[in-house]
Amino acid sequence: MNRVSEVLLGGPLDEAVLVDAERSTLMLVDRPLRQYSSFALRLLAATVVATAGVAADSATTIIGAMLIAPLMSPMLGTALATALGRPREAFRTLVITVLGMVLVVGVSALVTAIIPVAANMETNSQVLARVSPRLVDLIIALASGFMAALASMRSDIPDAVPGVAIAASIVPPLCVVGAALYERAFEQALGALVLFLANYVAIQVMGGAVYLLMGLGARRYSVVSDKARKLWYTLVGIGAVVLVALLFNESMGVVRASMQERAAQDAAVAWLEGTDFRVVNLTLDEGELYLQIAGRGKEPTLGSLARKLKDSDVGLVGLSVSVVDERRMALGES
Repeated sequence: MNRVSEVLLGGPLDEAVLVDAERSTLMLVDRPLRQYSSFALRLLAATVVATAGVAADSATTIIGAMLIAPLMSPMLGTALATALGRPREAFRTLVITVLGMVLVVGVSALVTAIIPVAANMETNSQVLARVSPRLVDLIIALASGFMAALASMRSDIPDAVPGVAIAASIVPPLCVVGAALYERAFEQALGALVLFLANYVAIQVMGGAVYLLMGLGARRYSVVSDKARKLWYTLVGIGAVVLVALLFNESMGVVRASMQERAAQDAAVAWLEGTDFRVVNLTLDEGELYLQIAGRGKEPTLGSLARKLKDSDVGLVGLSVSVVDERRMALGES
């Protein structure tokens, strides 16, 4: 055991904890009715709650759904089985994940069809937050994969699991996929699916890396021969490279969009310097900048804002600015 694995594990590897991790991630299924029924029922309930939260545009409801959603378990199981060199278990947990995805999308579409309040795919904030991956989403997914893998192998940090469930955007994007498909908003459905896949790949890559750094790639944990084990790791490595490559362009677009939004934010703040106005909300979507400011007095000119945006190399095809009266805003908050 090297120093890195000692730090990650907090000491020597506890074999009992490893067995518990295999069971909790559905790698080891020794009580199938209990384990599968728990997974399916929790996922079903989480999907109904999350879809209702999307329809009601309620972040609090969606957070509640994240707490009971178990889809992270088989996803983590695939990463663990991959690191341990167990192809059969990796394939089984992958199948469970895919079936869980299908269940979430199908149930969310059904709930959207019968729910009295339909989600507006164009204005609903919970939908808009999940129709395209942002740089912060990828960073959160990587950190969530790290924390989930760490928590699964350390009995002294079980309280991290609910936090990981909330942070990682897994079930809600799939609920948006189902709702968007029912509403025939195919662009939003595709965007939410890309967000889920980006998070899935990030969690797999980071989770697998953490398990390998813990020393779980050692020969004694594998159930296949040395030759088959080397072939397995080679295939997994090639698959990871292919998946990352497929999402690379999307990821670079996320990075560029994040940089453009930051530059637009800085330009807007500079534009309002010396006035009684402040930026309330800023959204940059496909070259369209939507800016909301609040304050009193004489409004600064749009021409000066356009110049500052141009100086900051923010390319725009449209600019929309709305002004909120500070006094009305204060009354609304009270």
